[in-house]
Amino acid sequence: MIGRRMVFFFIWIAFICYAVWVAPDGNEGYLQQLVTMDDPDPLLLMVFSLLGVYPMAFALILLGEDDSALPVWPFVIGSFGLGAFALMPYFFLSRGDRKRNVRTPKSVQNLIQSTLFKALLFAGAIALFVYGFSQGDASLYARAFQSSQFVHVMTVDFFVLTALSVFVIFWKEGKRERVNQRHWMGIIPVIGLLAYLLLRKEEEI
Repeated sequence: MIGRRMVFFFIWIAFICYAVWVAPDGNEGYLQQLVTMDDPDPLLLMVFSLLGVYPMAFALILLGEDDSALPVWPFVIGSFGLGAFALMPYFFLSRGDRKRNVRTPKSVQNLIQSTLFKALLFAGAIALFVYGFSQGDASLYARAFQSSQFVHVMTVDFFVLTALSVFVIFWKEGKRERVNQRHWMGIIPVIGLLAYLLLRKEEEI
């Protein structure tokens, strides 16, 4: 347990240091293009949009079992704006032991357990991937990654969240005392985590 918390702490610190001192300093206006929808490149828009879907997926898997001494909801809410920067501290600050009943309101739990909501997120993620890879310009994305701090950190954050998906699935399967054979699903960005949630729901019916 202590080993897991230390690993997450040092990765989080390394991520912050990387974003501040290693990522390029340029701005290049990519954030403004994405926020104002001023004809952004589809590949950039795909990653930017999926970074909004990812926190929803983590909310679905974490809020349903928010029963430890440290509440998870502030970290989940923070992840909508800061991604893995906000989510990772939960995994080195929380001991993970069950201390109370689930604190998530019943109305939110009903949404979390909704197969329709999960399916819509899953379909939306697939649509974004299809749009981005079919219409986007990989060379433009590469230039943006090399010159823009925002695009660079956004991209690294996307891959950190993907790696975190692998751990969260492994962690949740362990809490359910199941053989951990599905953590590999987290390797598939966004879609793997949502597919896991859909499969888990089917098994609970």
